[in-house]
Amino acid sequence: MLTVFTKQRKVTATTTPEAAALVAPLSGIGRLGRKLLKRFLYGQMALMQGVLIAIGREKPYVRFTVEADPPSIYWVFRLKAEVVAGLGQRLGLPAGFESTPIRCTVDDEPAHLLTLNVYRVSGIAKGIRAEWSMYVADAQGEPRYMVVDARSSKGSMDPVAVVTRSSRVEHVRDGDVVTTTVGEPGCRFTATVNLPNPDAGTTIAPAPEFVTANDYIYWGNGICDRTFYDKGMAYPNQLVLPGAGAVLNDETPWAQLVDPVPAHIVVFRDAIELVVSPWENLDRL
Repeated sequence: MLTVFTKQRKVTATTTPEAAALVAPLSGIGRLGRKLLKRFLYGQMALMQGVLIAIGREKPYVRFTVEADPPSIYWVFRLKAEVVAGLGQRLGLPAGFESTPIRCTVDDEPAHLLTLNVYRVSGIAKGIRAEWSMYVADAQGEPRYMVVDARSSKGSMDPVAVVTRSSRVEHVRDGDVVTTTVGEPGCRFTATVNLPNPDAGTTIAPAPEFVTANDYIYWGNGICDRTFYDKGMAYPNQLVLPGAGAVLNDETPWAQLVDPVPAHIVVFRDAIELVVSPWENLDRL
């Protein structure tokens, strides 16, 4: 038997190499040495990755967190049947990007959708963001997000405008009421949503294709972000509320394209952690 003495206890183990390694004491000098080695080694790796990103040999990956409070909300609208054909061309999207039918929840039939997602974010971007998105098929026929309009309460970046100027985007929860305002009078979206109390409503699983549409998020000029997400998106704790239950007023140009009453209001009750490779396909365009 092998007996090892530490400052806290005496440990007895069999005299095998594995056992000896497991119970090897960690001294103050050993702890300091490992800290310095960790900082130096991974610092050098980070510097090397920065160089490789700068010369185009590696992709950047950055953290992006959709906060839980106020909850991220999707207003899910069906596009009017008469606007679907040629909508991508009408919006000036690159060739091949046209609306494709998609399900939002597992109970839905596929439909042509336009969604408005408003959420608080931290990480690569900060503040409250609002994104109108339609759904397009990629080269393999898989449905993907196509962000057609993006607003932010704080300045940020996107591949279309490059510098996204801050604008009025408000999204506040007060008890069980969430109020949202995007834009200025004359071109403004406002909504009030009453959450079930205490946050107990209809939980419907998202359609798999609505989740995986997030894998590649396209922008109006064809550039896309590659995203990797946790269970907050893959297996979300979400409420699906009837669209008729919200009080909303839509003065934006997007209101002309959709049915006036949302098909769903989807409320995410947990945060969503993502890692994003921004502008992932830029070198291939």
